Amino acid sequence: MRNGNVMMLASLLMAALVLVSCDENDATKPAGFDASSSTGDESGGTQTATLSLGKAAASDVVLTFNVKGTAALGGDYTLLTPSPITIKAGASTASIEFKLIDDSIIESADKKITFSIATITGYTVDASADRNSYTYTITDNDEIPASGMQVDLTWDLGEGVDIDTADLDLYLVYNVVVNGNEVTSMDVNEDTYSANESGFESFVIDPGLKDTEYYVVAVYRSGDVAVPFTLGFSHNTTGSNNSAGSFTASEVGTALFYGPIQKSGDTFSRTKAPTYTKYKLSSNVLSAL
Repeated sequence: MRNGNVMMLASLLMAALVLVSCDENDATKPAGFDASSSTGDESGGTQTATLSLGKAAASDVVLTFNVKGTAALGGDYTLLTPSPITIKAGASTASIEFKLIDDSIIESADKKITFSIATITGYTVDASADRNSYTYTITDNDEIPASGMQVDLTWDLGEGVDIDTADLDLYLVYNVVVNGNEVTSMDVNEDTYSANESGFESFVIDPGLKDTEYYVVAVYRSGDVAVPFTLGFSHNTTGSNNSAGSFTASEVGTALFYGPIQKSGDTFSRTKAPTYTKYKLSSNVLSAL
């Protein structure tokens, strides 16, 4: 009789262990984001998207995520947490951190970053759409300058692709000399240019600059990818407007010339059909930039 009780107790313990083992990463308590969305302006600094499990993980849980949206990586934000991420055994949450870039670019619309769970190993993903993804909306905090005209150069290489894969610079020039399809000489306004090592480019044409005809020049400095870009022009009396262009992957060392822009004090006038032409820059012109 005593042996029978021992065997029964052993069977009950074994069953309990099986139940605990099956419940370690319980599929009825799936993983997902704590929130579906949030909003803040670009001065918000580092932000966090939190992923939570239904309970503490019994073993490491490895998760990969996708990044999409209208916000440009390297231009509107930087990603501080790369994919994949691991939720260690005993933990129940993990964070995707990203940092907003507080620049001077005048945005025509809010920008969105969307993180979504791609794969998860060792756990179950929540099928609910509002748990499977998280969207952060970035609002602009910049205003058109009180005087002068602001010029912005922005580009986007695709969702989740860092814009610094291509390096574009922005200049204000005059006295441009073209020989065939190559610019052999031009004067660069040394106080009005933008050649950041990373991120977008922007400058303000100050009313104090000498009055003459200028060209705004976008230069494809380095890279090996096709680059769609936008030139934005903002003035306190005429508002903002954009002009779109692109470089092919083989056009490194090429520049797009927009203009002429006739400056007279704080007044800027353009022709009804402004020149929007690409030229190769001669080696001496390119090296002088």
